Amino acid sequence: MSYILPCCEASCLILASIDRVLVTSPNAGTRRRSTRRLTIISMIVICSFWAIFHIHTLIFIQIVQYGTNYFICTFQPGTYTTFISYYSLVVTGCLPPTLMAIFGCWTVKNIRQIRRVRHNASTRGTGTVVIGTQHTLQSKDQQLIRMLFIDILSYIICKYPGTIMLIYQQITQYANKSDERQQIEQAILELTVFLYFVENSIGCYTNMIASKAFRVELKRILLKLVHYFRF
Repeated sequence: MSYILPCCEASCLILASIDRVLVTSPNAGTRRRSTRRLTIISMIVICSFWAIFHIHTLIFIQIVQYGTNYFICTFQPGTYTTFISYYSLVVTGCLPPTLMAIFGCWTVKNIRQIRRVRHNASTRGTGTVVIGTQHTLQSKDQQLIRMLFIDILSYIICKYPGTIMLIYQQITQYANKSDERQQIEQAILELTVFLYFVENSIGCYTNMIASKAFRVELKRILLKLVHYFRF
């Protein structure tokens, strides 16, 4: 689960980024592809893929006993450990932030195009006939985009130090290290692990700050729960 859940989280953020690209597209046909049905199917397929893909961890993990009723799961030394290191570096470290940044920039580009079209339409003189309707972002769409950008930024800030630390470990894995250096690296590693899981716990609070609609909906749900348990 420690491998499946991070991959599913990153994949869902990437899917959300793609959805925002579709929603903000100036092309009406592209916008129509952003549907709830497609989103649900994509999430099910992605999560199922990661669950099946990580079956190898059940096979190549070995359980080591360090004491009475004290067991630790470790990777089999050798090629598999090297594979897991580079796999974590690419799949959960470098690839998700890169894709999020690409789709985030794409969304910003679409938003600027929409604003440019609206500005040009507002500055036209009379006598111009406009066929069709202009695409404008609704307030909820704007808030969702803002929430997504904050989630992506939080993901990069919290997850990337762990990726950098993993790269450092791969580069210096054969270097002779003093005890002091090992202690410093261990302290930094524990800090990056702590920061890695911070992102998973601040999503609700960042969404509350970024979106009024989220605050209203959360308040409605909490009041409904209070009313339900009271009566």
